Amino acid sequence: MPRPPLFSAALLLGTILFNATTFSQEAKEEAPPSLGDLFNKVKDIKVPESVSGLPKQITELKESYLETTKTLEALKVEVDTLRAEVYELRKDNEALRAAVGEKVKETGIAALLKPTEIAATDLVSAYQSEAGEAATKYRDRYLKVVGTISSFETGSQSIVIYLKADGTESRVRCELQTGADFFVDVLPTQGRLISRNDRRTLLSVGQPVAILGTCKGAQLNVELANCSIVGLTEKRIAEPAKP
Repeated sequence: MPRPPLFSAALLLGTILFNATTFSQEAKEEAPPSLGDLFNKVKDIKVPESVSGLPKQITELKESYLETTKTLEALKVEVDTLRAEVYELRKDNEALRAAVGEKVKETGIAALLKPTEIAATDLVSAYQSEAGEAATKYRDRYLKVVGTISSFETGSQSIVIYLKADGTESRVRCELQTGADFFVDVLPTQGRLISRNDRRTLLSVGQPVAILGTCKGAQLNVELANCSIVGLTEKRIAEPAKP
């Protein structure tokens, strides 16, 4: 006798529910993974090369930074040295401007450093015969004037040497600054230039001499400024320390 449809449906539903219950109980009864299983799984994980090489890359970056720092320090030292050299060059240039009496140009420096040599008599004569032409030729120029000493004068921080010019009362007046680098004194009545270190005579009236200086023009005399005496240096000698 065939089963009614309602009975067959009920039987199918019961079978499904039984199987679902059995599967759920089996899933609940399955044990969780152990700590050892988790550790083994972690060991099996592969780290990408870009990450595993990171410590080495950090070390290389550190070494590169240190090398860059050393290079910057070396460059700083070189810059400081160059600054010091530029400072010294500026000082030399300023001294040259003072001696020459005009702005030093980039060209013709060698010519400016070499003085124009002239006799005291010829220099005075040039100004007396044609002052304008002489001024164009000699004013603010670096000269080496050769002549005979006619007299001395002394000031608080300078001395003056007069060079004789033949056939005229006009002379060449040469002013020299005194100090530790030119440690001298003048005895005008005796016509002598002496050392302040040991009082010995360095120059005397009637002696020929060559003087370097910048020509500043002429009034009663032809004026030379910032002068020095060729071949004569007299620096201050420090006194020995007392015991």
